[in-house]
Amino acid sequence: MRLVSVFLGCVLAWSGLAVETAAQSAPPRLVAPGVWFLLGDSAKGYSNTAVIEMKSYLIVVDANYPGRAKELIELVKTLSPKPVRYVFDTHAHGDHSYGNSTWTRAGATTLAYAGVVDEMNRYEPTRWQAAIGRREDVRALGEANVERPRQTFAGDSFVLEDQTRHVEFLHLGWGHTQGDGYVWLPKERILCTGDAAVNGPRNKLWDASLANWPRVLEKTIALQPAFVLPGHGEMGGVEILTGQRQFLLDLYDAVKLQVDAGKPLAEIHVELPEQDSNWVPKDLSFDIEAEYTELTHHQPLGAVEHVWR
Repeated sequence: MRLVSVFLGCVLAWSGLAVETAAQSAPPRLVAPGVWFLLGDSAKGYSNTAVIEMKSYLIVVDANYPGRAKELIELVKTLSPKPVRYVFDTHAHGDHSYGNSTWTRAGATTLAYAGVVDEMNRYEPTRWQAAIGRREDVRALGEANVERPRQTFAGDSFVLEDQTRHVEFLHLGWGHTQGDGYVWLPKERILCTGDAAVNGPRNKLWDASLANWPRVLEKTIALQPAFVLPGHGEMGGVEILTGQRQFLLDLYDAVKLQVDAGKPLAEIHVELPEQDSNWVPKDLSFDIEAEYTELTHHQPLGAVEHVWR
């Protein structure tokens, strides 16, 4: 019991580190036996990664960009000799899915909630072609479109389990994107959120349902996770979920109050409470515009025709 307490204490100490102190090339962190968290290099646009060890294979959470996928294929070998059987796309955005073909060529099966394919069919290959213009790792693939996940699930959940571990893949509703998926380890109480909850001002809102997103996060909070592994930023605990949710609520309420008062977008100014500061970007105008667009169109923002920004 003492060893378990020391282990958990070390992990909690890691989770309390400030985002700005985290090295871009931080080594993999052991969250629980056979579960690792790998911080993505934000300077390269990479998302975070989780690796989950089963009895005879590994699960990787988020395919990432192709450049990071290549790095991860080698890095994962240093964690476990077992093969990567599944790579789960938490959503359709490029930093979480554009490495799909890199992983399938390496022998893995890409997996996602069915809504991820729906999102890709709606927005691709437009976004992929834009990425080719700005990213060498995407351009180097020589492919005209993102590879869709090879396996999908419908409904609220999909389970992988063996004698050593039970892993749940969850869809809890339209939040960051219509295809959001979570990975939940109930025994270890570890939740991987993708970009449905991030640690820091790292979210783009334009594919979201801003009114519904906080309701989805309520469901994740109800799971009572001990460890939250976000799509971007340092790992932590439930405060990542509650903080992301409160930021979204406060932003929505502040903009709605002014929309209801008849103010045009150009006249809307928002100052959020100090409690939201971890999630507030330097330029809040894009988020204000996103909220304004959803409120004035009376439908989820992601359902409004828009250009990715």
